[in-house]
Amino acid sequence: MIDGSTLLAFTLLNMSFALVPGPDVLCILSNAITRGAGAGVKVCLGIATACLVHVAAASLGLSALLLAVPTAFLIVKAAGAIYLVWLGWQMMRHPVLLHAEAAPSRWRSPFTQGVLSNLFNPKIAIFFLAILPQFVHPENGQPGVQALILGLVSIASGTAVNLVTATLGARARAFFVVRQKAFGRFQQAAGAALVGLGLRVALERAK
Repeated sequence: MIDGSTLLAFTLLNMSFALVPGPDVLCILSNAITRGAGAGVKVCLGIATACLVHVAAASLGLSALLLAVPTAFLIVKAAGAIYLVWLGWQMMRHPVLLHAEAAPSRWRSPFTQGVLSNLFNPKIAIFFLAILPQFVHPENGQPGVQALILGLVSIASGTAVNLVTATLGARARAFFVVRQKAFGRFQQAAGAALVGLGLRVALERAK
């Protein structure tokens, strides 16, 4: 239904998008360095779970609401911005020690962070809405099925990139174990970046 060249082009484009620094990348790195590779993997699974929602919405055409209805866009954007600012502020105020073993709260668990950082990012939904149609060709079959297939490919390829990011973050853990002050500064910098991203999301306009 979808030729190989189309799948390859879409996969490469999606993997490039996954490499762009943003809330997902910061959540993966901060958790992998703080709590190890397992936590980084849980963030990746959370992101993949949220992407399933985006793919379903894009396949059904619901993502168009974010563009067609300004109020819907603003609600989703506000929720995402508030969460990013809150998460970043917590990282800045209460850096986690590498030897700390206390389980995070439900709202700060790696999986939940992955879900929320991705789910409440309206740009992710708009990405699927803007990119998927470019690779869907009605003459090759049902557009909805093609969009679903491309969406699943997007999740698989994006998760592969995210797992590599988690692995790299976990390997950096050993470096920071003996450099607690440097790690504290890293968390504060990552937290400040999340706050900045949240404010940027809040100030962006729907296009």
